[in-house]
Amino acid sequence: MHVAFFASGGPGNLQAALDVETDRPDLVHIGLLVTDRPNIPAIELAQSRGIPVLTGSFDVDCGRWSEACGDAEAEQQYRVRATRYHDHILTLIKTQEERLQWKFDLAVLAYRRWIHGDLLEYFHERMINQHPGDLSVLEGHPAVRRYIGLNAVSKALNDGVGRTRTSTFLVRKGPDSGEILCQGPWTRFSFKTVSNETVHLHEDIQKRESDWPALRFALSGLALGKFGVALKAKHPDGCKVVIYEGMDQPYRGVGLLPTEHDTLMTEDERRTEEQSQVLNLSTKELYENTVGHRNR
Repeated sequence: MHVAFFASGGPGNLQAALDVETDRPDLVHIGLLVTDRPNIPAIELAQSRGIPVLTGSFDVDCGRWSEACGDAEAEQQYRVRATRYHDHILTLIKTQEERLQWKFDLAVLAYRRWIHGDLLEYFHERMINQHPGDLSVLEGHPAVRRYIGLNAVSKALNDGVGRTRTSTFLVRKGPDSGEILCQGPWTRFSFKTVSNETVHLHEDIQKRESDWPALRFALSGLALGKFGVALKAKHPDGCKVVIYEGMDQPYRGVGLLPTEHDTLMTEDERRTEEQSQVLNLSTKELYENTVGHRNR
């Protein structure tokens, strides 16, 4: 399974992916790093492993969302620039594929940008993202995810939750909106008060305890063809039911235990009549632009 990895900062998630490659070089190959800014640690790690790097300058080319937010015209212009930026990234990826004479099966995001346009369509149902918030928490009518966006951890801790976990999910249109494949072990908040400093310290702990285990689990499972999504069965918010090793998973996907990262949490899980109709996400199905459908 050839992987294009997108990063915005530190090398932790990239290293987690490389750990999978080291353990199973027959299954996983990290073939490209794409970054939205220069001079980040992930670039140094990629270069040390001989991984080609595509480096951009998103803020220079697109501006900052915080400066556009609240002004409808400015927001639209920002989205247009961001889409154009990522469309150009896709052109560079296709050029790389032509040079290598193989296609990337999967895009993995440890990336602080929402992707729209042709890049998202090209990796339709072949793109996963790491999000530090618990995306299984819903609120309102109709139900929407509460902990989305860049400040998900801070929001949860200020809500008094007391623990957070990383969600690895299939990228769809909309902010942090796709099917949850798995969630890393819970990371308990161990500080007396919630502040900017303690939130950042907690996030660093969560990367080790939840983020990296979740990514390793998801990559291994995808490469081995263990994950799928139901063709018909859906949750109330429209997300399809995730299937792992032939079993329907709850909304949060596969929950990982704190000590055994590859062990499923035991829960009573409702099975649907559509369980036998599975969209396979294994590597041999991923060479087509759209993931193939099959009946089991």
